[in-house]
Amino acid sequence: MVKLSGSSREMRGMFLAVLAAAALGTEGIAAKLAYAGGANILTVLALRFLMAAAFFWGNLLFSPSIRKVDTPTFYRLVILSTGGQGFTVLLLFYSFQHIPAAAAILLFYIYPAVVAILAAVFLQESLTRSTLGALAITFLGLVIILGVPAGEWNTGGVVAALLAALANGIYMVGQAHMLKRLDPGTFNAYMTLIVGVVFLAVALITGDFDLAFNIQAFLAITALVLITTVLAYTAMAKGLQYIGAQRVAIICTLEPAITAVLAYLVLGEKLLLVQALGGVLIILGVTWQQLARQGGVSRDRS
Repeated sequence: MVKLSGSSREMRGMFLAVLAAAALGTEGIAAKLAYAGGANILTVLALRFLMAAAFFWGNLLFSPSIRKVDTPTFYRLVILSTGGQGFTVLLLFYSFQHIPAAAAILLFYIYPAVVAILAAVFLQESLTRSTLGALAITFLGLVIILGVPAGEWNTGGVVAALLAALANGIYMVGQAHMLKRLDPGTFNAYMTLIVGVVFLAVALITGDFDLAFNIQAFLAITALVLITTVLAYTAMAKGLQYIGAQRVAIICTLEPAITAVLAYLVLGEKLLLVQALGGVLIILGVTWQQLARQGGVSRDRS
């Protein structure tokens, strides 16, 4: 963890996690605008990660803190990036094709529970009643926001969404572990390059790499690069260093609520009063977990 006073670490970690959730909340909106502009999924993902990698590597080249990565660490990065981040995205997009998107997101957001369990086992983060209570309240908020999605729940789509949640949970815990040895900039530089190369290779092999899209798609991809990837991943990595994987995962349940608001503002989608109630519940769950944490810290100091 980063060396700061307890209160400073708490506040900075909370802010960074909320910032990451807000940035990730733009992902669905930007993706829809990119698809509407003529870009396909694999092209969007390849460009998103490769352009983000160019940004991260460019930043590292001018940074005095650049670190070389030894061969074993590099292999771990390849496995974590492809098996965690890359696999998560592919599984989630597969589930979008076979079950309602709201159903896929609802199933995917069991990943904070996966993170809580794995972090307790592998990172020695305590699994408290406040954590479990916050998980329950935030998931209830997700159910209210997303409702019980209509449509056919294809078994393959359901399994893919659940596997995506598992892969993302493993990725977050693995990332938190690696960030004990690597700075966030180095981690993100390698991760985005590895994932970008994998998606580009898949797009080229399948013949799906196509740059014939309009300016709307280009601007949307640029937003995915700068906001959803560079900003979100930087904030996420630093937030993990400050407050740990469990709490970042719970705070990131704000993402669907942010997406719902942005969809209303940008795409003109309906925002129901009951969805606002779900967002309030998620905020309450996040706040409860944070207050319980601060209370525990205060008792430890007394």
